[in-house]
Amino acid sequence: MIEQIQWQLKEGWTTFFLAWGMVLIAGYTMYEADLTAGLQVLMLIGTLGFMSGFLLAKSQFPWRVAASFSLVYALFAIGYILGARFLSADLTWNERVAELIWQQQEWLQKVFSGGTNREPLVFTVHTAFIFWVIGHTAAWYTFRTLRIWRVVLPSGILLLSVVYYYYGPKPLIAYMAIYLIMAMLYITRTYLAEQESEWRTSSVHYERSTTFNFLRASFGIALLALFISWQLPALTASAAVNDALGGVNQPWRRFQNNWTRLYSSLRSYGGGINDPYGGSLPLGGPRNVGDSLVMDVFVPQKLPYAYWHSTTFETYEDGQWSAPDGERVVHIPDDGLVDTPLEASRQVITQTVRNFIPNMGTLYGVPQVVGSDRQMFITRQLDGSRNNLITQVQSRYILQQGDVYNTQSAISTASVTELRDAGLAYPTWVDPYLQIPDSITPETIALAEELTAPFNNNYDKVIAVRDYLRNNIEYNDQIDAPPNDVEPIHYVLFELKEGYCNYYASAMAMMLRSQGIPARVSAGYAAGQFIEDANVYRVRASDAHTWVEVYFPRYGWIPFEPTASITVVERPLGEEGEGLFEPGVNAPNGPANDRNDFLEEDFLDPNDRIQDDALNFNNGASQQRFTLFGISDGVTLWRIAAGAAVLILSGIAMYLGNIINTRIETDILESYGRLSNWGKWLGLNPTQTQTPYERAETLTSVLPEGRKPIRNLTQQFVLHNFSPHDHTTDFNSQEEWRELRPLFLKRTLAKKWESFSQSLNWRSLRRRLRRRF
Repeated sequence: MIEQIQWQLKEGWTTFFLAWGMVLIAGYTMYEADLTAGLQVLMLIGTLGFMSGFLLAKSQFPWRVAASFSLVYALFAIGYILGARFLSADLTWNERVAELIWQQQEWLQKVFSGGTNREPLVFTVHTAFIFWVIGHTAAWYTFRTLRIWRVVLPSGILLLSVVYYYYGPKPLIAYMAIYLIMAMLYITRTYLAEQESEWRTSSVHYERSTTFNFLRASFGIALLALFISWQLPALTASAAVNDALGGVNQPWRRFQNNWTRLYSSLRSYGGGINDPYGGSLPLGGPRNVGDSLVMDVFVPQKLPYAYWHSTTFETYEDGQWSAPDGERVVHIPDDGLVDTPLEASRQVITQTVRNFIPNMGTLYGVPQVVGSDRQMFITRQLDGSRNNLITQVQSRYILQQGDVYNTQSAISTASVTELRDAGLAYPTWVDPYLQIPDSITPETIALAEELTAPFNNNYDKVIAVRDYLRNNIEYNDQIDAPPNDVEPIHYVLFELKEGYCNYYASAMAMMLRSQGIPARVSAGYAAGQFIEDANVYRVRASDAHTWVEVYFPRYGWIPFEPTASITVVERPLGEEGEGLFEPGVNAPNGPANDRNDFLEEDFLDPNDRIQDDALNFNNGASQQRFTLFGISDGVTLWRIAAGAAVLILSGIAMYLGNIINTRIETDILESYGRLSNWGKWLGLNPTQTQTPYERAETLTSVLPEGRKPIRNLTQQFVLHNFSPHDHTTDFNSQEEWRELRPLFLKRTLAKKWESFSQSLNWRSLRRRLRRRF
């Protein structure tokens, strides 16, 4: 039987709207995150769950019956709302219900048997049930059985997890701030509601403005705490903490991998990543990249050449390269390797990469990366046969320090003879890689023509240009930027005759294009240090590099090394491509290798890890995530939120503790009761026959320095209870407690330490220590 709900709600309508508001804020944050379409229904479902919980909390039903009713309501409400919103109107309701059930069965099958779920409605259904539960429990634990943290934490943790893993453009952290303020007001209001109930029962008179004053003070404390927390300096990710909490074999890592597999349809964002290469590559001044550890790459055996590819650049103009425009699509591991043009003399190898850069987006591998055990974004164009022409590969979900992944690469094994005989039958889609801006000087073109004229095949022409640059341009990564009125490639070739990899690669690409040879510049990392015993390439920031890739008909893009400081790519001389590995060594789709099996942990210096924003190989390439309150990353956001919560809760505890303490110490009866409690903590057990003065004497026997305030408080208790006359009204018990409280604390701590010391057998302990040492 539902009780009559009066307009004067016992817990207060402010409490009602604050509890409901926290559910709405969490739902609205999910909607703003835009993880999938239609999440606006979460606010409605959360509201229905809250109202259901409110009515059931006000009923006489026991909690098990109420929970059963709530489950029935949830099944009906969620099924009706989602069925009407997301499923075709042409289906009957029986068919819609069957479709929802079938999708859940398919999802459960993938949970236990593997596979990737791509149905977005599954996530919406699961989240809808979570919000129903959050709404129901928020109302139940507010209006039936008060459990503050069971109201605040569920929606708060959900909201924090969304904000923490969101890298999109919207300032979701602002909703976190609003939630923290509402949570503090809710905690304050529910405490006051309890006190008001006690005051009314005890016929204690209090000002009606007390509620408003408390809420106003709580709001001010919350704002102050948030303001202070957002003034704290940004903190970088801790590699040591990341290793401790997020090791390769830790359950949390497995949970993250399973999450991306089972909810693969969720939208992800590329903002906030710390990739060193962006969409452009300028020819600028000195290069300073540091020597921090970037990644370890395990391979089946040492490769004849290795580049770790990040970005491909197509267009050169005004001294700057830009990446080609392309479609960005999702590729899932279950789909196998990416369909690329069929090219001769290619062998697929698997690399296992351990990342050491916080917030990394790129999936590295030898060109051409064609697969990964991670869901990935591929930036592509299509050839005439609708095969993928890949220019960049990124992880769909941002990588953190310590993350391990596999990539599969179709590495070229073409021999010198094969490339010499490749011919000139270029497909039309390579035309953009023949582009030459008007700024390229006649001297540059003439030099390229002079170098290539003696040869009748493109391979030897490429080698001629490469060797000229390696032999005539001195490597120097500290050169000044070229003057504004001089073309950078011309400046390096004919005036400065010094440069670093960006200049070597740009000069070679432009010179080859001027002779009708398709060429492009690729950026990433050179091979790094190869550790023989572990088959691991150790790659550092100082290995950041650009190189040239030249297109050969039937064989695709082939890398060449024009930079004098890097070893050239040596190709086999035979008439047919030679395999890179012995039979059985390569396992293209095998499981990830555990790097710790190959490298001892003490070989890694934790201080060697790269930090956020430490990489910036070109102007503006490193990206940062902006929020309403400034720049933040996931780790900083977590600390800010945690710091704000601690400050808020500390402020609440101090404020409410002071109120409670004042009420106790100014009340004669409660003040005397506190004296009795202190006596018990000091080990005193007064009998029922002792008078108050006898109990006071017993207490002063163990705390003689507190004799005066103890006797004064006892005397006021006796006068209040037993005197026919009014006791002294101007007596200030708080003054007595200011003197007595530190004495009690000091004596109680001394008593506890004495008991602890006596519980230890020091003689036996010393004897055991002597035997051991």
